[in-house]
Amino acid sequence: MAFVMRAQWPGASWDQRASRGRLLLHLVLLIVLLPLVVVLLGRSATDGFDSLASGCTALSLSPGRTPPLYLGLAAYRFVDKLAYLEIGDRALGLSTADLFGNNADSSHYLRALPGGGRVLFDALGPGLLTFARMQEKIGAPWQLNRDGELLKVSASDLGQQRPTSSVASLLPYPFSLNVDEDEGSSIIALPLPFAQRLTLSTTRPNGNFYALYRRLPWGSTPSQCSASTRAQLASALVSTHATGLSEMAPWQWKSGQLTLLPRKRVTLLTLQGPAQIRELTFRVPLREAVAFGKSWLSIAWDGEREPSVAAPVKFLAGDGAGLYQPTKRPLVASWLATIESEGSNHQQLLAFHLYWPMPFSRSARLMLQSPQELTAVGWSVALEPFPDPPAWWGTFHATYTSVSHPPQGQALTLLDVRGSGKLVGTVINFWRPDGTLEGNPEITLDDSLTPQIEITGTEEWGLGGDYWHGGQQTSLPLGGFPSGPANPPGSERDGAALYRFLVADSIPFNRHLVFRLGHGSHNQSPYPYRALLLWYGTARQTATLSDTLLPAQASSRLQHGYQAADERFYALRAAALYQQGNTVHSGIVSAVGGSLSFSLRLAANNVGAFLRRLFDYCAPNQSAAVYVDGAFAGIWYSPGVANHGPPGSPRRCWREEDYPLPAQLTAGKGAIHLRLVPVSLSQTSSPAWTAFRYQAYSFLP
Repeated sequence: MAFVMRAQWPGASWDQRASRGRLLLHLVLLIVLLPLVVVLLGRSATDGFDSLASGCTALSLSPGRTPPLYLGLAAYRFVDKLAYLEIGDRALGLSTADLFGNNADSSHYLRALPGGGRVLFDALGPGLLTFARMQEKIGAPWQLNRDGELLKVSASDLGQQRPTSSVASLLPYPFSLNVDEDEGSSIIALPLPFAQRLTLSTTRPNGNFYALYRRLPWGSTPSQCSASTRAQLASALVSTHATGLSEMAPWQWKSGQLTLLPRKRVTLLTLQGPAQIRELTFRVPLREAVAFGKSWLSIAWDGEREPSVAAPVKFLAGDGAGLYQPTKRPLVASWLATIESEGSNHQQLLAFHLYWPMPFSRSARLMLQSPQELTAVGWSVALEPFPDPPAWWGTFHATYTSVSHPPQGQALTLLDVRGSGKLVGTVINFWRPDGTLEGNPEITLDDSLTPQIEITGTEEWGLGGDYWHGGQQTSLPLGGFPSGPANPPGSERDGAALYRFLVADSIPFNRHLVFRLGHGSHNQSPYPYRALLLWYGTARQTATLSDTLLPAQASSRLQHGYQAADERFYALRAAALYQQGNTVHSGIVSAVGGSLSFSLRLAANNVGAFLRRLFDYCAPNQSAAVYVDGAFAGIWYSPGVANHGPPGSPRRCWREEDYPLPAQLTAGKGAIHLRLVPVSLSQTSSPAWTAFRYQAYSFLP
């Protein structure tokens, strides 16, 4: 399939303004990149790495017109605001996943270092690293360089519940996990804000790696938390649940008990708003627990005809496989949902707790339906007032999908939703821990051609590794493998399932989200899948496509006042990143060595905007200084380069990437004038900035 564009190939002579463009480039290097020099030097200081302010509050990118952003540790501290939309930032990922859709998922590191190390993550600020996962202990010790402060992290520093070193104290459990706790991964989950640059590298060849992060508009400063607050939040994630962080709000409790008849849906409660459910609990006798786990909970918000929540109870509580009572742990011991034994020897109960905050404006109708008769289902609900502006948040959704026969050669689409919101959890039944887990989760946001987030394997999404060391069960505050084929004899066995809950690392979208899951390394696994995806959302889109520029098309250049120094064009015939198969796309790409400028239209009522560029990722480490109407708006940096794949495979060069603009430079404007000046951040940078297409998206209030 070809991209829709036509353009004449230009003459061989380059623009006469090339020398002036190079002079401008040097000036930009001196003026713009001077603050980054200290970053590149990388001074070592754990004290500086821990110098976090005592804040931990919301960030406002467009005060009064958009919801506050509760980012980083503030997302945990103010979990009651988890339903808030995110307007103004962009969620992205970096991954070593095989660009060619195969299973060499440690192959795409960003660049090699002397001595055998490799750079796995590299981003310019302002930004926020929310999650980083390394395979086993491969490549350790790892080096984190944040704004010029270097931290060397050994595998033994991770996951310490009683830290014994300064590094371990910076990354306490569960803001870090080791391979014994999660069965196969070394994880840094402490949100790390950075103002200038953050890199993560290995000291020897790497294993599978992926990271999640936020790119913030230039000039914004992520809220930070003190060391004492970080310690309190870490303790809360381990010892309590999400409601344990709440302020002393005037909660209202309702409770009752009911009998369920086979296949008859019963309304157990109707609530009036505006309010927010903070805790929903069910307790059933142990003899009825398996049947109750298969019962469906449905919740309809604000009079909707089709419930937004409709799923088996056990999936909602974090276990998509067999229900049983482990001897040394709760079945699910997460921060946002638990399944655990309660009661005395005379009356053994299994309790299902849901701690997801669930706001509604007018009403909430809760319904249950069981496959068989259940005689004693106890329930309780905790409510708090929720007067927050309805335009600021989305309702809670639980979307359940069952695929009996996965299509061969095609990934499974588990969620495809339009509107605005954020992905906050998955519970996936994958039959058994074997090669079927080689399939990669993939997340595409807001109609991008290529996914923003590519994970290196299914169990790695669930925080484990190497099939959880061959099927070893674990249940952690934000992910795990609680149940599978190794359940004890006599207990329920219902395949195997993972859960992954996202708070600081939730994945926001402003117009469209697609979550796909590979089944096996080449989508060849025949086993059934069942999955529950948890998300907040509204049908309203908070970003709209406002304008498109095709640099190689004469009419588009004229319409947008496009000018470029030291520009050439070339034809690119290649596949897109992570694409299965060998389908190629064709287009004419602009490569610019000097300054380029153009205008793009915006929605006049915008509260910010982001740029999207479709470019040639086979040109390495492209970066450009961005100016909006003459004001500096940061450096757009696309680290790494597409590597070569198997013989006979087309190159994977096409990539699409987003860059947010400061709201104060766009708000109220029907158009902006942009100037991009290619700059060099390293000796491996591309001499040119490439683009097939530029698009402007307007954030809407």
